[in-house]
Amino acid sequence: MKRLLIWILAIGLLLGGCSGSPPTEPKGQAAQGAIGDDIPITRGQAAKMLALAFYTPQEIKNLPQDTSFPDVAKDDWAYPYINAAVELNFFSGDGEGFRPNDDLLLWEAQILMDRVAPDYEKRMVLTDDNKEMAVAYSLWTQLFEKALMSRRGEDSIFSYGIKKETQVLFTNGEENLFDGGIYGSDGYNLTAYIDEKISFWQKDGEIIGLLSVDEVTPTIQNIYCRKEGNQIIVTGAGEKAYIFEGTDFEPGLCNVTIENGKVSVREGTKLSGEVIKRVDNKEIYLSSKGKMQWSENFRVYGQDLSCLNQNALICGTDLADFYVLDDTIMGAVIQKDVVPEKIRVLLGGGLQESVTIKGAEGFSLSNGVGEKDFSSGTATLTADLAWFDHGIVTVSGKVRMTFNGGEERAYSGLIEMERIGDKIAIINELPMEEYLLGVVPYEMPVRFGQAALEAQAICARSYAYNQFYANAYGHYGAHVTDTVASQVFMGSDTAPEAEKAVSATAGMCVVAGDRVAQTYFYSTSCGYGAKDTDVWSADATFSGNSKTYLQGQAYGVTQEVPKTEEEWLAFWQNWQMDGYDKSSAWYRWKVYYSAGQLGEITEKTFANISASNGALIKVKQNDGSWKAEPPKGLGKLIGISVAERGDGGIIKVLEMNFENGAVQVFTENAIRKVLSPTKLTIGETINLQRISGGTLTGQIMLPSAFFAIKEMKNSEGVLTGIALYGGGCGHGVGLSQYGAKELAAQGLKGEEIIQKYFPGTTVEKVM
Repeated sequence: MKRLLIWILAIGLLLGGCSGSPPTEPKGQAAQGAIGDDIPITRGQAAKMLALAFYTPQEIKNLPQDTSFPDVAKDDWAYPYINAAVELNFFSGDGEGFRPNDDLLLWEAQILMDRVAPDYEKRMVLTDDNKEMAVAYSLWTQLFEKALMSRRGEDSIFSYGIKKETQVLFTNGEENLFDGGIYGSDGYNLTAYIDEKISFWQKDGEIIGLLSVDEVTPTIQNIYCRKEGNQIIVTGAGEKAYIFEGTDFEPGLCNVTIENGKVSVREGTKLSGEVIKRVDNKEIYLSSKGKMQWSENFRVYGQDLSCLNQNALICGTDLADFYVLDDTIMGAVIQKDVVPEKIRVLLGGGLQESVTIKGAEGFSLSNGVGEKDFSSGTATLTADLAWFDHGIVTVSGKVRMTFNGGEERAYSGLIEMERIGDKIAIINELPMEEYLLGVVPYEMPVRFGQAALEAQAICARSYAYNQFYANAYGHYGAHVTDTVASQVFMGSDTAPEAEKAVSATAGMCVVAGDRVAQTYFYSTSCGYGAKDTDVWSADATFSGNSKTYLQGQAYGVTQEVPKTEEEWLAFWQNWQMDGYDKSSAWYRWKVYYSAGQLGEITEKTFANISASNGALIKVKQNDGSWKAEPPKGLGKLIGISVAERGDGGIIKVLEMNFENGAVQVFTENAIRKVLSPTKLTIGETINLQRISGGTLTGQIMLPSAFFAIKEMKNSEGVLTGIALYGGGCGHGVGLSQYGAKELAAQGLKGEEIIQKYFPGTTVEKVM
């Protein structure tokens, strides 16, 4: 058997060096410390780790199963990973034996590292005496991590989708039950780690590599327990029973210490009836307790004891019991369903430096320890005032509020203000139907007609319904904001037409199957709409599950869908094209940039997009691959093209070529921002010309990503300018408001308009 390369030898072989001797492991139980100092990595395990670094488990299964080895059957656990590693050109195939159970040798490891990270300068020192030695498992994990980081020039491997977990193993098998999840472990036997806390890498539920045993007598924090006879049943991602010799206790969250198959327990104290005012992953604000910190590794359980995250704790509700230990919140157990009778709105578009309040009939401020009446006049509040030292400040009475930007609006309902950092979060809580009165006339002109307004009201209510449960603004104490980031809300000012539309559709939502549909709306279509998964993709993969009622389709256009870039250009250059949205000024538009102007603009906008979401800007590498990184030193723009379109013609990926490299931009929103039609310092004013309504300048972003590109070049073939011909305004998913206006004029009712834009749905009263 080959000699084992342990860490002592690795000191002379690897850049950073190591220390310590290999831990000893008693039979049946692993000792605390690094895993694998005294065991080798096999070739099959190495192939698995490399495959999962670059593919998801599902992608590995979906690869063509073409690789052939005489010693690896296609139903062997290792085959899919070996096949993927060969596809990546890390290993070779085609008939030779792979030897998946053989130790990986030092010279083989160096070849793999060279292939994974060819630019990595530091190398191991190979000699005739050591190159045939087996690589210790723990050394391999270090080599693997360093190679992946070097490949992308990053300080972690998390960009590969790899996550580090530290959990207690309950049971092992084909699927291993840990206290916080269930994970596959192809190629590993985890028996020695049962009832121990271990650290490991995982990707999409499959263990990639084992790192360390952290505790051999572990304490599981904040886990739900109940007692049955002389056993404690602990519930994480699944359940496990342990012997318990203590007294009875009420089911709830506990800290559980495991030793020799028995447990000792520290119980949390239950809090019930608390209204959640604000919640994030560091703290929670409860109605009677104020702001409290979460415990480390806090847990949130659903009514069925499934594992959730803090976003399930919906602001403005008392849906959960909380448990406290050592003055921190261990977690929560949701006890009941809640419905969005009320909605909480973050006012002013975000946190405010100050706010001015006035009320015609007076108002009062209270903070739980004091109250002050303002019978007349105004109050200007800043975050440094002592009023905020005791927590939330409540405003009573109908008031008008003036925000940082100078906007003044009237509000009814509950107003709460809280200091967050050095600014103020202002929340308006009010009944759902009152909220819609301040939304509908500001999201759609009331002149669009009763049926169109009813369709808008139904969409807005459905959107708010889903946002209530999403709790995306829970870290501010809200469900939605009052800007286009959610939907525009202008307070208690409304219009009679909106009141009539909201009243006529009271409680009605768009329903798909047994759920309220995710409804979206936008100003104007170009004649086609977009599929949801062609529009939104935070990781630039466009890999989500599309909803059947959010698909790209024609809206009044009868011609065949264009197939080539030339056909799309002709489509948007035709300003006489029929469509539901033809009455909108945005139905067709065009804009021209000089090549120099667009180069200057993108230098700025690339940096902005990279800073806000680095995954959406990728730079072409020397090997032809694309890497998410901020573009630098690109030089002159020499070409621009559409790399990928989605349904309805929306651009998903835009490619721009420069003297010193190429850049791809992902998602319609990023593309619209990158091609900002605003002059900086070079050239003439950039004019955005519309089909009607005149020419606009100084626009922050393009109206839509439904456009085609026409390059202008001089006689020498050098790019001199770019013209964009496009149509529509907005993201293109769901209800087109100008289209709804036309359909209302044709005599369709609100529900019928909804079914045009959300096919396969119904409109039902749900609240």
